[in-house]
Amino acid sequence: MHSHSHFLAPGQAVQPGYALLASFWALGTVLVLITIKAYAYWQSGSASVLATLMDSFMDGGVSLAMLLAIRLSLKPADKDHRHGHGKAEALAALFQSAFLAGGGCFLAFESLNRFFEPRVLEHHMIGIGVSAAAILLTLILVGVQKFCLKKAPSLAIEADHAHYRTDIFLNSSVMLALFADYQGWASWIDPVTALLVAGSFGAASFKIGKSATDMLMDKELPDAVRERIREIAKRHDDVLGLHDLRTRRSGMVLYLSMDIEIDPEFTLKEAHAVALALERDIMADYPHAEIMIHMDPYGIPHKESRHNVKGVHH
Repeated sequence: MHSHSHFLAPGQAVQPGYALLASFWALGTVLVLITIKAYAYWQSGSASVLATLMDSFMDGGVSLAMLLAIRLSLKPADKDHRHGHGKAEALAALFQSAFLAGGGCFLAFESLNRFFEPRVLEHHMIGIGVSAAAILLTLILVGVQKFCLKKAPSLAIEADHAHYRTDIFLNSSVMLALFADYQGWASWIDPVTALLVAGSFGAASFKIGKSATDMLMDKELPDAVRERIREIAKRHDDVLGLHDLRTRRSGMVLYLSMDIEIDPEFTLKEAHAVALALERDIMADYPHAEIMIHMDPYGIPHKESRHNVKGVHH
């Protein structure tokens, strides 16, 4: 996976409940924000408050999609999905990426419009109050998500985390624009800050999209994980070699497959015991992994391997 993705420390078990906690917290936060903004709009009739209210409704829809994706990804493997449902998270993250990209494009277009047609802003104090409440609640949410990611490395939560971080920039820019207009400062401050926020939306969209695509395309895990597996194998005297190590991630589960080389004089029962001992050691470091080990007699050239793919034999 790509370098920004969360991986647990060796030996740390995934606790999927934390991913669900983060999802429910996001939904709860959005519901509180919708209530605050709806009241503020009822009191003020402000178009800018209505815009942020609509934004919160969309946020709620996206966070609900993330929650459903996490619940689906945690479903156990079944007859039709023998490898489980983990990639539902990647599909949800891809949706989140597209949502952010669309939001960024709309915001960029709107900010450029405001350069040429500055708008009259009203109800400054109500708008500033709503933005301050949104920033505070979103900061708490982002903190909760960060904590949960240390317990459950969910790509869907990573995507939601990046989304709400950009929302902090969005609400800060609204606050700055309202305050600047209230003070009678230059009218270009509003569109310039909005353009910067649009840029942050684009960056977050790219990062999430790359992580989601990496998972969907079965990108190899980081070199540190691969090296750790090799180190564990080297501790076993009966494992005379290791090749065709292939790794990937699906949801919160790691999939590891490898060929190990064993003394050709070993019985099948002895060879199985060697593979089982290695599997247990790897599971001690990666309890959230599914492992497949193929046993080869030591001394057979790798070119006779069933995985004749360029670059795989390492």
